[in-house]
Amino acid sequence: KVKDTTVKYCHADIPREVAVKLGTIPKRHKALERYASNICFTAPGTEFGQKEKLTSRIKSILNAYPSEKEMLKELLQNADDAKATEVCFVFDPRQHPVDRIFDEKWSPLQGPALCVFNNQPFTEDDVRGIQNLGKGTKEGNPCKTGQYGIGFNSVYHITDCPSFISGNDILCIFDPHARYAPGATSISPGRMFRDL
Repeated sequence: KVKDTTVKYCHADIPREVAVKLGTIPKRHKALERYASNICFTAPGTEFGQKEKLTSRIKSILNAYPSEKEMLKELLQNADDAKATEVCFVFDPRQHPVDRIFDEKWSPLQGPALCVFNNQPFTEDDVRGIQNLGKGTKEGNPCKTGQYGIGFNSVYHITDCPSFISGNDILCIFDPHARYAPGATSISPGRMFRDL
């Protein structure tokens, strides 16, 4: 039997869960990686993302929201709908270091950013709704002015990979090109991380 020198083995007495948490990749996953493409077996989190031919659909949405001014209005409306009493827009012109990021694919996103904060978390319905490009969760609700899932997509005027943190325990990343988010695929073009 020829031993694969690229594989690092873990002692059998170390529980699998501990080994994986410490970064060990299961032997089965390494073997499957040779035969499968576009699958990330070790990325944490759960599947998350919008489920349409995103690039074409987003282009249509951007044509309907032709200016960045509309994007700012939508983000204000989303804060209002969440009953936020504070909203803050911060332009961060810095280029951040890449030594403490999820994955090397995340490196290009460490440049200038527009950060928008409000003091109300997303509800579970909002998290589900923002993934639906066609309707969102506000349809038919006269108390809500913005359009989660529709107007939010105007942020693609300034980024290919928008993300949000809600309630300090959920990080959601939209990645329609599946280029940046660890584990994003064309089938699930984004990632959600819970219990941060």
